[in-house]
Amino acid sequence: MTSIDSGSADALADETFFDRVYDQHRHALHAYFVGGTGDPEAALDLLQETFVRVWHNLDMLQELEPDRRRYWLFAVARNLLTDYYRSRAARLLAEQELSRDPGEALRSPEGPAAKLEQEEELRVLDVAIRRLPEDLRTVLVMQAFGEMSSAQIGEMLGRPAGTVRYNIAIARKRLADEMGLIEDSSVGEENCT
Repeated sequence: MTSIDSGSADALADETFFDRVYDQHRHALHAYFVGGTGDPEAALDLLQETFVRVWHNLDMLQELEPDRRRYWLFAVARNLLTDYYRSRAARLLAEQELSRDPGEALRSPEGPAAKLEQEEELRVLDVAIRRLPEDLRTVLVMQAFGEMSSAQIGEMLGRPAGTVRYNIAIARKRLADEMGLIEDSSVGEENCT
């Protein structure tokens, strides 16, 4: 066998592996994206991007056990969905800014200082969301940005709806704590002793 034949055999093996992974996981990933975005076209774009990443990481993916492959695929999917919501929010904000009257901020009773304060609060919120553990961040993003119910999220992630509600509550509390929206009750307790 020549080196060209060996290269062709490797390419064929890669394509066969890719096709198998695609066939095994495309429906679940597509459902995840449709549920997360509510937009079938965006879901297809995210699905395509997921499998572009699969293609670029074939060697690594082939070394994983089948159950670890699924975990890897859904980790990629969660990251893409998070990026989708960030870019969507940025795009909507930019569209709002472009559609506003340029003098509106100056005439607004709040003025430019309030706008800067609001932008800083959003930046702090984004940082706080990024600091959440992956499982809490995922359910929070799916609920807040994807407008999905606990039951829908649970179905997508294979978790009970009650667990999803609990995780969302914990994520919200951690965000509120980090942003200083909730007073730390332990501070008062320390002063009593």
